[in-house]
Amino acid sequence: MNLTGPWWTRIARTVVAVGAVALTLRVESHFPHLRNTTVTYSVLLLILFFATRWDRMPAVTASVVGAVMFLYYFEQPRRSFKVRDPEAFVAVISFLITALVVSATELRARQQTEIALERKRQTEQLNELGEAMLVTDNLQATVWIATNRSMPIFGMTGSAFYVPGQMTYRGGESAAITEDLLLATSKSKAVYDNGSSGVSIVPIDMGEDTTGAFGLCGSCLSRTVLNSIGNLLSVVLSRVLVSDKLVVQQRMSESLLLNILPGEVADELRTKGMVSPKYFEDVTILFTDFVGFTVSTESMAAEELVAVLDDYFTAFDQIVTRYRLEKMKTIGDSYMCISGLPVRNPAHPVDMVMAAFEMLRVVEERAKSKHGIEWKIRIGIHTGPVVAGVVGINKFAFDIWGDTVNFSSRMESSGQANRINISERTYSRVKDFFDCSYRGKVLTKEKREYDMYFANGVLTKLIGDSSETPPPAFVRRYHVYFQKAPPSFPEFLIERARPKLIGDGSPAEAS
Repeated sequence: MNLTGPWWTRIARTVVAVGAVALTLRVESHFPHLRNTTVTYSVLLLILFFATRWDRMPAVTASVVGAVMFLYYFEQPRRSFKVRDPEAFVAVISFLITALVVSATELRARQQTEIALERKRQTEQLNELGEAMLVTDNLQATVWIATNRSMPIFGMTGSAFYVPGQMTYRGGESAAITEDLLLATSKSKAVYDNGSSGVSIVPIDMGEDTTGAFGLCGSCLSRTVLNSIGNLLSVVLSRVLVSDKLVVQQRMSESLLLNILPGEVADELRTKGMVSPKYFEDVTILFTDFVGFTVSTESMAAEELVAVLDDYFTAFDQIVTRYRLEKMKTIGDSYMCISGLPVRNPAHPVDMVMAAFEMLRVVEERAKSKHGIEWKIRIGIHTGPVVAGVVGINKFAFDIWGDTVNFSSRMESSGQANRINISERTYSRVKDFFDCSYRGKVLTKEKREYDMYFANGVLTKLIGDSSETPPPAFVRRYHVYFQKAPPSFPEFLIERARPKLIGDGSPAEAS
């Protein structure tokens, strides 16, 4: 048996209290001139001390013993229980009642103080947990803080947080908090409290008819504290989940906006609520158009036609992204993109021509293998100034204006199937990188003649005998001209531009 347990502690305290009262009265009995009132006050002070420091049993026992010994030592005849004066019994009974009332009052005050201190401590614990939860902004962080910070705050040895549809998060020694108990509490939505095992589990409202569960083990908590923990976690998780949904919706909105507008333009629209028109003195524009598209639409089902166009334009989008161009729009079977806008880029004519070669490659490969539809494509490119801005308020769009746009479209319509037709201005900017053939003066729809060129491939001397991609000579020239590395390179152009030995073994330039 444990002699230091609560029962033996109470017995020892009772013996000490009785001994102290008996000793006090025994000593005071040797002073015959001491007034009974003084004796009463001294004993009451002792009983009040015991009631304040210890529990009810020592105080009550000491009161009874004090009354009996007061009767024996201080009532006439002294040192005898043969008291003949009824007033003596009244005095003793009054003393006993006074002692009991004083001890009971003090014990009640002590209990109320302890309750108030415990509530204060619990409030401080809940406030500490609440402050820790305020810094969370996502579900995982909230669960981690609840699982790990609650143990030292409430003096627990283990914790577990059950989130429906996810794993159970655990901290410390939480084996006593079983999965079955967590799931049962989540389903019942009622607090589980087992004092013998020291396990307490509270349901957590996570919104949308979803209920989780949070468990603590190691010691017992009051129902008030458990309910407060459950309410706190429910409020925090509701805020976090709403915040997560807002973040997801915001990201979706931003993604949709970036599908409509370039990144810099979208940022300006978000911050200012409008986009100021801007003049770009030097950009390169590309137009494409499928040859024979109108005839194909007459023999293809609608869903098949849309699927084929989607396949081509998706491949074009990937090329545009790889070369850091900006897609403008599609109109029917026509695709339009621009380089050098909204971020100014001195390499925009070269980047656009490389992207055009990759688009042409996509069309040639699909005509051979994938769809069985032998579509061909015209590609036109021109370089010049434009004005850019956002127009409209409903279904607003980022667009560009100027003669450069119109002339780029004329480059496409004046071209040939599966050829890249470039203007003289573009040619002057890319001739040091690409082999181009002069077409002469070509008549446009406006009955005006312009110098035009076909881009055939990379210059042979920029390929040489190297098998690296991109070729080192091409990279060196690109870096000299533009002080940066090319964003990508059409690998298939290496074989196309590789010199072929003719006659005496001298290489021939690609035409």
